[in-house]
Amino acid sequence: MCKYFSILSIFFFLLSFSQQKEEKNFSELEVQYEYSFIRDTTDINESHRSKEIMILDFNTNASIYYSQQYMAARKIFEQAAVAAQTSKNVEIRAADLPKYKISYSIFRDGEKIYYTGNISRDLFTFESTYLIWKTDYTDTKTILGYPCRKATTIFNKRMFTAWYANDIPISEGPYRFKGLTGLVLEISDDKKYHSFRAIGIEKKQVEIKPISKGIPVTREQYIMKREEFKSNPYPERKNFPKERRDQMIEAYKKEIPLES
Repeated sequence: MCKYFSILSIFFFLLSFSQQKEEKNFSELEVQYEYSFIRDTTDINESHRSKEIMILDFNTNASIYYSQQYMAARKIFEQAAVAAQTSKNVEIRAADLPKYKISYSIFRDGEKIYYTGNISRDLFTFESTYLIWKTDYTDTKTILGYPCRKATTIFNKRMFTAWYANDIPISEGPYRFKGLTGLVLEISDDKKYHSFRAIGIEKKQVEIKPISKGIPVTREQYIMKREEFKSNPYPERKNFPKERRDQMIEAYKKEIPLES
């Protein structure tokens, strides 16, 4: 990786989307989730799991879900772009950027949910649907002081168990796990490949808007493009070492992506 990002890189990062002017929409609550996941299904050692702090800012009508570290890195680029307007020598040290593992975001606008994520250098957006939940359980547990009820859903051919708080009667949750009568505070699939756990809730006013907008595609098109990349990473890089490319292909084969 290059030691410095040039100002051209900064503009490339920021020009990946364009936001139209509109009336600002602010959140009522913010939830911090610890997202824990396995990159290699052949290695289930608990200490080897990847973790990321994810943020959900929401109100009744809208929400935005994103990585805390990704947003911190993005703000550095935004500040550099502003500084570049008055200075020709704006550089960012790659080593100084916050490190993040998750770069996608989920934006809800009313009843519509949008996933935006990158594949290599390209950014894509697709509209997703609400999940179908089974809620006729009597199980309960307390999370962050809130009594929660159990619900399950089938997502990408895997069973997910969620715990949601009706005391926070907004149909929200991490990632695409929305549609219940209360806020989802914990959810994981049956093999614990992907787990989300709320670690904090606070009243917070944050503007809710898409972090970025990608090329419009269907979910099926997005997955097809992602699988093409995984079978042949960075084909445009003629000098990319074959050994490194083969290592990446083998690593991808061991993954169980959340969106599959």
